[in-house]
Amino acid sequence: MADVVEAVRAMATNANPAYGHELRERGDAFQHDSGWGAVYREGGRLVRVRGTAPCFRDPRFDELAGVESDLAVVHARRAKNPRTISTKNTHPFLATYLGEEWAFCHNGEVRDLSQLTWDPSFVVEGSTDSELLFFHVLTALGRGGPDALARILSGIRDFTCVNCFLVRPGSVMAATRRAPDSTLPRYYTMWRADGAGPAGRFTLVSSEIVPVRDAVWRSLEDGSAMLLTQPR
Repeated sequence: MADVVEAVRAMATNANPAYGHELRERGDAFQHDSGWGAVYREGGRLVRVRGTAPCFRDPRFDELAGVESDLAVVHARRAKNPRTISTKNTHPFLATYLGEEWAFCHNGEVRDLSQLTWDPSFVVEGSTDSELLFFHVLTALGRGGPDALARILSGIRDFTCVNCFLVRPGSVMAATRRAPDSTLPRYYTMWRADGAGPAGRFTLVSSEIVPVRDAVWRSLEDGSAMLLTQPR
């Protein structure tokens, strides 16, 4: 996880040398400083850790570098409203649905919350659109796969972006969709890297190309979703 931790730190400080997007020129004024979270597989279960301090100032975030796991997702948050910075609003969100454990991270904003509906068994804890989108997705997804996830997200309207990761103990679904009129197409592009390092073959999906050794990157098609699996 050490390479991933360093990559997220660079992205969160808006100082990633490997990728330029429309907001890079803002420098320190565009930092993802509103908390961080991670979920990884350990012993067949999902383990979640979260913090409300900026990841680049939190010693607990540094500890992630020592985690050994074959499946992990890390998120650095940039809150539109600083008053929403709290543990309950920090990604990833967790829920159990249809007997399975799920985690969810999202980049972007869903402005029209009235379009999001969910099974009444879900308990809303925070105040973010991302948590509501998570419950909406799980309810509509049922036992479906990436095609179903892409179809669900294609029905969202009045939004900036619904790029997301949907995680189970044995798999990750990654989906990407930005608003058709987005002025930030590079910022809202998702990327996949495949490679082989000292620990074996690996796949990364990221909101930016990051300087990870032996990684070969390609962009994901907007509106698409993909499934990454690990043996149980």
